[in-house]
Amino acid sequence: MKISDLIEQMPSKRRTLKDLATYIKTKSGNSPNYSMFLGAGASVTSGISSGTQLVEEWRKEIYELSSSCTFTDVRTARQYLIEKESSWYDPTNEYSSLFQKKFDLPSQRRRFVEKQVDSKLPSIGYSYLVSLFQSAYLDTVFTTNFDDLINEAFYQFSRERPTLCAHDSSIKGVSVNSSRPKIIKVHGDYLFDSIKSTLNETESLEINTREKLIEFTKKYGMIFIGYAGNDRSIIDVINYLLRQDEFLGNGIYWCIRKDDEINPDLHKILKRERVYYVEIDGFDEALAELHYCIIGEGLSLESNFKSTKRESMLANFIEDSYKLSQNTYICQDIDKLKNHTNRLDISNLINELSSENYVNSTGFTEVDFRNLLSLDMLLKNKKFDEAEKEAIKSLSLCSSDDLKNSYLSRLIAIYHQQEKFDLALEQAEIIIEMDEYSVKNNLRKLSLLRDSIKKMEFITILLDKFKYSCDIKNQFVIESLNHRSSKNFKSDVNLDNLMKKLEMSLNINPSLENMAWELTQRTLEAIKHTNDNSKEYKDELCKLIDRMGQKNPHHINTLEMRMKACINDADIDKAIELLKELDDIYKISSNKKRESLFELMISINRKLPSFRNRDKALECSKDLLEKYNDKFEKTESALPHLFRAEYYVTYDRDLRMAKESIIKAMEHDDVCNWAQSCLDILMYETPDLNNGEKLLEKCKPDIKDSSYYLMKSQIHIEMKDFEEANKLIEKSLSSGLNYDDYLINKSYIYLHEDANQKVLNLLSNEISELAPGSGKEALIVNKELANKRITGKINKIDVQNVVGRDKKGPASVAAHILLDEEIPARRLLDEIINNDFSYYYTFMRWPVIPNKYLDKYSSSCFVSDKMTA
Repeated sequence: MKISDLIEQMPSKRRTLKDLATYIKTKSGNSPNYSMFLGAGASVTSGISSGTQLVEEWRKEIYELSSSCTFTDVRTARQYLIEKESSWYDPTNEYSSLFQKKFDLPSQRRRFVEKQVDSKLPSIGYSYLVSLFQSAYLDTVFTTNFDDLINEAFYQFSRERPTLCAHDSSIKGVSVNSSRPKIIKVHGDYLFDSIKSTLNETESLEINTREKLIEFTKKYGMIFIGYAGNDRSIIDVINYLLRQDEFLGNGIYWCIRKDDEINPDLHKILKRERVYYVEIDGFDEALAELHYCIIGEGLSLESNFKSTKRESMLANFIEDSYKLSQNTYICQDIDKLKNHTNRLDISNLINELSSENYVNSTGFTEVDFRNLLSLDMLLKNKKFDEAEKEAIKSLSLCSSDDLKNSYLSRLIAIYHQQEKFDLALEQAEIIIEMDEYSVKNNLRKLSLLRDSIKKMEFITILLDKFKYSCDIKNQFVIESLNHRSSKNFKSDVNLDNLMKKLEMSLNINPSLENMAWELTQRTLEAIKHTNDNSKEYKDELCKLIDRMGQKNPHHINTLEMRMKACINDADIDKAIELLKELDDIYKISSNKKRESLFELMISINRKLPSFRNRDKALECSKDLLEKYNDKFEKTESALPHLFRAEYYVTYDRDLRMAKESIIKAMEHDDVCNWAQSCLDILMYETPDLNNGEKLLEKCKPDIKDSSYYLMKSQIHIEMKDFEEANKLIEKSLSSGLNYDDYLINKSYIYLHEDANQKVLNLLSNEISELAPGSGKEALIVNKELANKRITGKINKIDVQNVVGRDKKGPASVAAHILLDEEIPARRLLDEIINNDFSYYYTFMRWPVIPNKYLDKYSSSCFVSDKMTA
């Protein structure tokens, strides 16, 4: 039966979307008249297969498997299943019976659903739905769907966070009278094995879910969209409610598409009193029309949020793969959105051109502007070949040096992202020829050089060329410190000379904005490692902080330097005092400075677990989360999400919540600043390779090539693709990776491969050659593990020295294990893991630590619904 049959049989039951909009709009007080109930049809235009599509696929597959015949048509397959497989096949509920046949276990069904909904973004209809919630015309949505589309839409298009009930125990506490948006998943969530999807499971609702559905219908009417009524459990509750006069006083409105098949159960319900049907084109079109009829205008999508996921959703709206713009209302909003997107791109380009300090900005024509905008769009969409042709063509036609600079800069970006480094360098040389004495142009070329010796040669030339540039002097120090950590280091960096260069930089520009202050601290740290004199470093660091404090004790760079002193002293009480002081400064600071202070407070709290005083660290972190809850909820930065993730792992031992927080962090552009920390959590226990890859591709344009290849290598280790991991770590080295980091990661790959002789060949002569302060402890552990695997022996003196130098750190655990000292190893493991549970996941990946040492901790991991400790 189709809706055309209903129109013929029950014309008096027919209502339009305009009628429904009037009923929704006509409400008493602030409370809505209706709840909404969404089925699988609401997810189709978000790229999730409908129940009908899955049934078609499963029916064909199971028929061919059972009958050993090739599928020819639906009728033959259904008839066969009815006659031969009646013990499990239910033709009135194909979805559930086929699903149960295809997947035996709840965990298998969960994994299938997870794969179906992974990475899917809400269609435009969900934006209209959120807007209706924000305008208080709706406050509750029930759904049989396992996806997270509704919640995601709230996250991207609303400041309000809904109450999400995904399992029966959480539903009980939901209040009908609460004005906060409520999402109630009647069949559970794909994150839980207890999702209800098979015939037996959907025969009845959980007690709390059933009671809550009944409770809500006492107050509200119900609007069904995208739901065919195939769940016995839902249909039974609806029939029960319709028999009671006190329920569903505002009626049921069932939205049905022209081609939808109406099952017998739904047909019976549509005959009942207080039940009406509404013909719609689809979920998105229906929500769009309701929104226009109720609100009186289109969407307000123009907030310039810094959210990559939001941008992707808006891009999907504009791309319109499902031709939703055939609907008049959606068409208007998509056109408005296209114009807004163009305005944003133009605004960003204007900001860039303004910041470049062009000599002749009046020389830019409208055509030039459009060409640059077009190039930026091609780069954004990674259409490098097309972008290269456009840039070269535009270059050949322009005469202005300023404009040439813009095109050449984009050519450098095009070549760099494709790893065509020589071509990128050629463009940098051309830019220098155009303006030889531009510091910026020369530093651009320096950034493209990939060998530390060549970098040192070039920056030394620039020192003579730009005698009074503090930027050049600072960069000389940066390159020198990097060179000390490179494979090419031959004790050819004079640290005292670096200190002199930094003093000269501060004489030229003594402001606290000068990077020379931070570089002075880094150089002092290098001197400490060389001289092995911690007291001298502490004294010099105090003097540096005093100098900065005399200029401005509340400057963010002064405060950051004080944080480094706390970390160096491992003094948690001093860190707590600094946090209290930051809180006081926050209250009297501008909004802009508050952002920096908030970030600094988070940074300090992230370091507190390393001080080995769990109670005080936890108290501080809880205090930050509670006191600045509003900042955490409304953040437009990745850092607060990363902090929550680390909190979940360190204190709550809740890895699922931690990974969810990292995925939220990935929605923000600045996630690249903490890419390694985010990737570490994604790789814990069962690695989330898909989101790990997404994180790296998002961050690739904004992080060092060496960091990108290093993290890519780490992902391939988790995939056990050691050949590719080896290639990537070599690329990371050639891109400037510190040599000690290279040796640690290279030997780590070899150990996972059980290529122990390669570890010995790699490390035997290299450890002694490294600059002071390098990761020698880790390298000694890797070398001696390989040695023990091959010969059964170790260099005891070297390993005992690790214990002495590491001072009860993680490397000491490995050293005790190599020395067969099980009791101190277990004692130290307990101390480290109980203080910071993230080390459990770190130790799980270390080849040197046998599983028997970690088994006891696996039972202490748990999944929670809120942060606890």
